[in-house]
Amino acid sequence: MTLHVSSPFPPVAALEQWRARYPKFGAALDRGGSPPSALRYLGLSLWQDGAVPEAVEALEAAAGLAPDDAALLADLGALRSFSGRKADALNAFIASLERDPSRIQVWLGVAGLCNEIGDKDAAENAYVAALELEPASVDACTGLGLIYIERGRFEDAVRLLSGAVARGVESGAVHACLGQSLYLIGRFAEARTALAVAAQAFPGEVTIIRRYAGAAFAAAAIESTVEAAIDAYRAAAGAYAEDTLAACRSAFQALCGFGHGEAALRLGEAILAMVPDDPIIPFHLDALRGRAHERASRGYVAACFDRYAENFDRHLVEILHYRLPETLRTLLEAAGRRFPRILDLGCGTGLSAAGLATVGDELVGVDLSARMLEKAKARNLYARLVEDDAIAFLDANGAPFDLIVALEMIIYLGDLSALFAGAARNLRPGGLFAFSFEAGAGRAHALSPCGRFVHNPTYVEGLWSGNFDCLFAQQTTIRLEANRPVAGRLVLLRKK
Repeated sequence: MTLHVSSPFPPVAALEQWRARYPKFGAALDRGGSPPSALRYLGLSLWQDGAVPEAVEALEAAAGLAPDDAALLADLGALRSFSGRKADALNAFIASLERDPSRIQVWLGVAGLCNEIGDKDAAENAYVAALELEPASVDACTGLGLIYIERGRFEDAVRLLSGAVARGVESGAVHACLGQSLYLIGRFAEARTALAVAAQAFPGEVTIIRRYAGAAFAAAAIESTVEAAIDAYRAAAGAYAEDTLAACRSAFQALCGFGHGEAALRLGEAILAMVPDDPIIPFHLDALRGRAHERASRGYVAACFDRYAENFDRHLVEILHYRLPETLRTLLEAAGRRFPRILDLGCGTGLSAAGLATVGDELVGVDLSARMLEKAKARNLYARLVEDDAIAFLDANGAPFDLIVALEMIIYLGDLSALFAGAARNLRPGGLFAFSFEAGAGRAHALSPCGRFVHNPTYVEGLWSGNFDCLFAQQTTIRLEANRPVAGRLVLLRKK
């Protein structure tokens, strides 16, 4: 943290005037106290009596006489904070720490103020400094744990909040935060325990109760049968229980994401028994069983994203931290050229459209999901939107493009040879092909238990070597999965 001292404190009034106004001050001087200590004593007494403005005046006067007294500056910071003068309080606290950085309460004061004004970096640094002084500080553990939740550092949050709870914190809010963090790292049984406390503390909070019920479902599905898990969910959710099928789908997604394959298989089979014609679950069951596929079916992709469309942008960007469109935009702008015709394969809701529009003229989007295309249309950035399979579109298209983009689309294809051949046919000489893929080792491609394909980088490189030169290929985080980074590649090719 960078420390800054505020402007000089207000000049002190004549000591005789303080004597006249406050006999306590004169008595303190008569007992042999120095003027700064007498003013400090007066200020703290006035604060205790509820005379806050007068107390602030006294402590500021004391600080003017003793600007290097760390304890006095800490008191002044606390009083200014109490009186609502946040920025002035922060200046006093920082000045105190410059003189004596060993006072944990002052670090906690800085952390709290920085948190309030939205400076999360400074708040985090202050809490870390407090914990270095006192590793068992409940206040520091709780404060830093909550910041880590905001930043998606759930394992760190669990470590700190668990420590606070172990040392006696009984706050329902802390248990709620701990339980949610445990759920988000797949520790469902522990999440159930913490969220049970939170649900009892907040009996009318629907969000907390449903989080508790979700943890109870997932934990019981791992420990026992699907029927027992559904019963546990209903018991925990009570009047706030959602539709059983919806609860099953949510738990299935969580179990798949965190690698609980056997429990996910049991639950997926139960969902399929409820909805025999479900277009999504059979593909995931095959993935869990390790059955080979060359690609996800058109019906699966369309159904998945039709269902996902309403919350797609928020979930992908805010929850999964998907940043590839911004990264690609930077790369394309750095290339210093325009692309008269751009093809956005698997365009979805059009998350890449704004960046592509800055470097191109005519933008065409292709996707299998009608509902995703409705969202893309609302952006008013595409000249044309086509509901079709990417490879089928490439096979039928007759007008060449200057740039083809396929972000987060290859994960639904196993064999990529048709895609690369189609891209080469549909690009003008010198045109660019930008794409991303999840990286895996071993076989050329494999279907992960989450229902997405991972590709061996060597296999992908072999596909482009004949028709393209590689301009850029970088390891990157594609998104988060189960709150962990998914490793992949972002590649930019130029047609020979």
